[in-house]
Amino acid sequence: MVRSYHLQFSKISQNVKIFLVGNAIQGMGLSIYSLLFNLYLKELGFGESAIGGLISTTSLGISLMALPAAFIIEKFHVKHLVVTSLFFTSVFYFLQILNVDENSLFTFGLFASMFQALFNISVSPFYLRNSTPDQRVHLFTMNSSLNIFAHFIGYLLGGYLPDLVINFNPELTRVEVYRHSLIFALGIVFFSNLIFLKIKRVPIPKMRKKMFEGMKDKQWRVLGKLIVPKLFLAFGGGLIIPFMNLYLKEKFTFSTELIGLSYATLQFLIFLGIFITPSIIHKTTQLRFIVMTGLFSIPFMVAMGLTGNVGLVLSCFFMRGVLMNMSGPITSMFEMERVREDECVFASATILFFYHMVYTTSTRIGGFLIENFSFAETFYVAGCFYALAITFYYSFFKKEDQALNLKLQAR
Repeated sequence: MVRSYHLQFSKISQNVKIFLVGNAIQGMGLSIYSLLFNLYLKELGFGESAIGGLISTTSLGISLMALPAAFIIEKFHVKHLVVTSLFFTSVFYFLQILNVDENSLFTFGLFASMFQALFNISVSPFYLRNSTPDQRVHLFTMNSSLNIFAHFIGYLLGGYLPDLVINFNPELTRVEVYRHSLIFALGIVFFSNLIFLKIKRVPIPKMRKKMFEGMKDKQWRVLGKLIVPKLFLAFGGGLIIPFMNLYLKEKFTFSTELIGLSYATLQFLIFLGIFITPSIIHKTTQLRFIVMTGLFSIPFMVAMGLTGNVGLVLSCFFMRGVLMNMSGPITSMFEMERVREDECVFASATILFFYHMVYTTSTRIGGFLIENFSFAETFYVAGCFYALAITFYYSFFKKEDQALNLKLQAR
């Protein structure tokens, strides 16, 4: 497996290699930010409902920017978009943490996530257009593996960062400690721009068509089949995933260091899962891999709401995370290969738009459920929506998958 990754890495273009590294570095900074931000909000005195509303700005911003970004990406070089978007993402997140009132936190977070969407939407189409079909499994898993490893470092560092900050200045309040830690995280995101500046500019064909020209000719039937399962995944995930660090802190009184270590361990296990994905996927189909990993993850999610044993909860936390995330690169590739190449940017943006619009609503509902009921009921509801998502994936694509499986058996 290591040899195959090395061989495929040597074949990809220099621009793709630069993008892989830059993407990993900005992911490291954002992982620290995501780990500490709602803990910071808790220190400011916000309840789970308010926190759910504030952290939902990320999904809301991405959904609002998704479709416009698809047309912007087709007209500008990826280097300019990436550098500009990460610059303004850093600036608006910086302004967000300098304010403590809810409206300002919401507004600046919304603008930051809108610029972040420009970056997110460009990733899959960029890799698809700069690789051959034989390279894609390794390239998509390589990208995910690097990001997971970067998140591992980010979560590990983020867990200990508040203590490091307070060691330098013991007079800081807890809120100030979190604020300084978040500023450090944004510094890493800003630094990743120096990596993306090394991408060599490739001329882009001039696009003369109007923004909504050709909308009737889009593969709406295929897009619908790809979007519906993602809606159920988004609703289930938004209910509980953003609150997992609060769950560990409030139910099991985990320290920030222990939360960071738990998240870092999860990222390491996800890294291993994604790393072995190419060797598994060749023995089955993409759809069956997505369905099986999703189904196996559901019992672990439900179990987290049933038990109060910290060891069992952490084991379920790790297993659920590994199973759901190791199918991520395969799902992205599965989606991009279902649509025409000239529609991959639009398809990626449309899927993101609906996914994050639902995730935004779900996160707000999740905060309400947790604050007014408990974490347990929220886990159960989330598990049901995950099961529905897997059911729709299989029912929509089973005929296509059966035909592909016959071809594999014929080989």
